Amino acid sequence: MQLWQIMKREFQQIFLEGPRRFVFLFGAAVGYLFIFGALYSPNIVKYIPLIVYDEEQSPLSRALIRDFDSSDSFRVTAYAATQEEMQQALADKSAYAAIDIPRDFSRKIKQGGASSLLFMVNGSNIVITNITSSAAQDITAAFSDKVAAERAALRTGQNQEKLGKRLAPVSAHLRVLNNPTQGYMLFFLLGLAMAAFQQGIFFSVGASVQAEYLKREAISWRSLLLGKFITYWGLAMLSFLTVVLIAEFFWEIWLKGSMVQLLLLGGVFSFAFIAFSMLMSSLFHNEMQFVRASILYPVPAFIFAGYTWPQESLGPVMHLVSYFFPMAWFSNAVRQIFTAGQAAHFTENIAVLLLLGTGFVVLASLVFRHRQKQLLAADEK
Repeated sequence: MQLWQIMKREFQQIFLEGPRRFVFLFGAAVGYLFIFGALYSPNIVKYIPLIVYDEEQSPLSRALIRDFDSSDSFRVTAYAATQEEMQQALADKSAYAAIDIPRDFSRKIKQGGASSLLFMVNGSNIVITNITSSAAQDITAAFSDKVAAERAALRTGQNQEKLGKRLAPVSAHLRVLNNPTQGYMLFFLLGLAMAAFQQGIFFSVGASVQAEYLKREAISWRSLLLGKFITYWGLAMLSFLTVVLIAEFFWEIWLKGSMVQLLLLGGVFSFAFIAFSMLMSSLFHNEMQFVRASILYPVPAFIFAGYTWPQESLGPVMHLVSYFFPMAWFSNAVRQIFTAGQAAHFTENIAVLLLLGTGFVVLASLVFRHRQKQLLAADEK
């Protein structure tokens, strides 16, 4: 059977006999884009429910509460009568953050001393914890500088604005590159789509390889693998381009870098991961075994890729293990090309993916050839 005939047969299987392969290859990534795009469409976390226990009930404590409530990060939803009531609200998640203003809050300040308040947050969600902790510190620091300037101006009769600059002569200005709004859409969505794209390749290629073990046709193993490789690489690139276009024109995650670089990266990753999928599928005796085993792969691959948890923080052994996951050389680079305009180690990523892909091709060929010979020999008996 010639190469073009094998490719024609693959297309018939994908679109007519086994459309689930097409669904895996295109539906997974596109589905993730729409589902998680809708989930992350607010883009930032704000107006986190805040409960207040104001023991003092003074003009100063009420001014501080107004500063919290007027910020984008918090929304005061309740006032507690006791500390136990405040803690219960955090426990049952009717509020995710709480401030406890002590009874002597303003008295200490008037006497020239320092006062403090207790800020508590339900730490079960680390995203909310980080946002609320940072926002509370900023609000409290700004309030402290304002109160200090007001008190000094009352005592000295000087201009409050000028005194404010003298009391707090150093200020920090935050400049965030590549994601200035710190939106979660830019941070998460591309990585989730790439993880689904990877898994779509995994299932569809795996199903195709397993189908050959059932047919047991006396076809050259080189022609079979090459025909499958060309077919699925072309479809994978079409799927990748579809994801890129949806991310840009539907969710408005605009590509700042080169489309040529992005497609080159997608092409090399597809090469490496199709080879990896062929290798892994060839190791199992039937498709059900492969599917069960493949369910274990996506989460470790996503974590080891360093997309959310930095690879540098994995520890030396786990960091070394992460090098063998194709996703580790792909997902972060895709995000960098989209948001920063270039990938920091683009050439290195391409080289490693080519190296991994070549190694997987060699191993997949050896295993597939061995399995094919075994099955044909068993049929002859």
